[in-house]
Amino acid sequence: MPKENRRTKITKLLLNESFLQLLSKKPLTRITVKEICEDADLNRSTYYQYYADPYDQMMKLEADTINGMVSYLDTIVNGVVSDHNHLYTIIKHIIDYIQSKKKLFQILLSNNGDISLQKDILTVFAEKILQTDIQMLNDRCELLQEYIFFSSGSFGLIYYWLMSDEDETTDALAKRITSFVERIPSQI
Repeated sequence: MPKENRRTKITKLLLNESFLQLLSKKPLTRITVKEICEDADLNRSTYYQYYADPYDQMMKLEADTINGMVSYLDTIVNGVVSDHNHLYTIIKHIIDYIQSKKKLFQILLSNNGDISLQKDILTVFAEKILQTDIQMLNDRCELLQEYIFFSSGSFGLIYYWLMSDEDETTDALAKRITSFVERIPSQI
């Protein structure tokens, strides 16, 4: 993939800031290209160089967010989870990443956003923390149910922390989730 020049990065940043500002106020279904362009002070032809419509923009923004999370974690996570401290470190880094982009995650995970981001975060959770082959889980229904329970519970804790503006530190939340995740049966 060719590297983007500075002008392209700035243009996309302006379009995404405008899009997120609108998404924080109303559902994706009610956002128009015209509104995004007016807010970003860019013309529609510029918008269409990068996005087909607000749904395409949402998908690309979510993909960039998840790719950024995975890249960030890949620089930190080395091999499979070997012990309590390693598990805690991975969970802490996931939460720190989300914290560093808190407003973005709050908007994308809000009622106006798209549920697919939650699924993508759960997949990252499985790959980085549980070190689990999703296809293996799909082949074994009882393991899939256990995975869904633990990963959804962990995501639920992060979601509540993110959306409620709790004063809980990322360290304390990571410790709670680590304790929760360590209850996962070893066969998962």
